[in-house]
Amino acid sequence: VCQRAVDLADERDDVREYVERQAPTVAPNLSRLAGPMLAARLIALAGGLGDLAKQPSGTLQVLGAEDALFAHLRGHAPSPKHGAIYTHDYVRTTHPDERGSAARALAGKLTIAARIDHYSGDLRPELKAELDERIERIRARETE
Repeated sequence: VCQRAVDLADERDDVREYVERQAPTVAPNLSRLAGPMLAARLIALAGGLGDLAKQPSGTLQVLGAEDALFAHLRGHAPSPKHGAIYTHDYVRTTHPDERGSAARALAGKLTIAARIDHYSGDLRPELKAELDERIERIRARETE
């Protein structure tokens, strides 16, 4: 049993290394903004980079929170503010009152990055600077 656990941990590390090598070649802008692991997870949840590029940012924002979304639609829970993107530092480390805004801003830029990666493949480093500035403004509201 212990050996199997060690083997699984090694396999997990191998997969992580593979994703970290491949994600920047498949989706360079998305990987730069989200990180290779989150970029790969979003692509997988959407069903591919093309499908992710076609989705509105509000859909990307709640990818991975389908159970919470359907509970909300049935009237049993509040609307989810974030799904898989919660693992991103910009959302996770933002004050809870501002997490929805941070998730919206991140989802918007990730959607743009996915579209650029799918349709043109151009590298756009200014996307990261724009996102950093937007998150800074959101976090500045926390202290007011």
